[in-house]
Amino acid sequence: MTGRPTGETLQLLLDHVVSESVADLDRPHVLTITEGGLTYVSGPYVDAQAALCALEDDRRVNADFAADRSYRVSPLLPPFCPHLVPPPGGSGG
Repeated sequence: MTGRPTGETLQLLLDHVVSESVADLDRPHVLTITEGGLTYVSGPYVDAQAALCALEDDRRVNADFAADRSYRVSPLLPPFCPHLVPPPGGSGG
């Protein structure tokens, strides 16, 4: 045994990464707009497609300024804070 992953192991890893990435598209997203050193956050939107539509709307409405703006669409993931996670079997509230 070489300690290197097999082709089957690599395929399982790739399948997992791809499925998680696709699942991210259905999660809520935010739109971040940066202009002149200021950053604005818009959303959350129901999914990636809705956030991209908001991006295109902003780009169209602000066409005169769009060249000076940068846009980023990001998934809005739940916080990873152990103190916010209810204990197993707990009511959480």
